[in-house]
Amino acid sequence: MCECSHDASGKWISVSAPGGMARQVIVDEFDSTEHAWKRVGTYVDDTSVEKQLSRLKMKGVQSRVISQSFCPTGL
Repeated sequence: MCECSHDASGKWISVSAPGGMARQVIVDEFDSTEHAWKRVGTYVDDTSVEKQLSRLKMKGVQSRVISQSFCPTGL
């Protein structure tokens, strides 16, 4: 059985797979109106992360990257 999650770019990523868990890279942006971090997307490749960070930087949005080698169950 494979459970999947839909990320912000429209791609499906595996959250549970035979043989282990792929590295997950989360990109968040800071919402200054709510003074909180908001999830932009979850990615498995560095190219997608760099593209998203570039878009956010061009918009003048503060962002952060969280790299995980496991799938947190609370997200």
